[in-house]
Amino acid sequence: MAMTIRVDIVSMEKPIFSGEATFVSIPTEAGEMGITPLHTQTLSILRPGEVRVHQPDGTVVRYFVGFGVLEVQPMVVSIIADWALTEADAQGIDAAELEAQLSEESAMIADYEQRGQLDFTSAQSVMIEAEERLKWVRSMRGLGSGRH
Repeated sequence: MAMTIRVDIVSMEKPIFSGEATFVSIPTEAGEMGITPLHTQTLSILRPGEVRVHQPDGTVVRYFVGFGVLEVQPMVVSIIADWALTEADAQGIDAAELEAQLSEESAMIADYEQRGQLDFTSAQSVMIEAEERLKWVRSMRGLGSGRH
């Protein structure tokens, strides 16, 4: 049997996943990070994107996380995110509605920018989360290119 690492994914609202994995792929500020059992200790900032948990039986479970923190110990991965979505959540999300929200947020950011009231860092965070969430929902439904 393959060696495993404990994975805990928690959002501010609730626990999302807790179980064993042989490999975990996680989006971080430094790029995509692959974690295996006995990985060196790491602390990193999460970037919105897809987390892929490779389970011991060979299945891959996908989650989408917002900004947050990643802590890696040799036998434990802890993902603490502002929010997180499961594969089932993706089925209940209307991609057209997400596109409309993205357009509204873009217009609002442009308006703030014109008035000189733009907080660039906050605006950038909102746009990154919205764009990545839309890509993920589309990829879960096979509606467009997404990272797999």
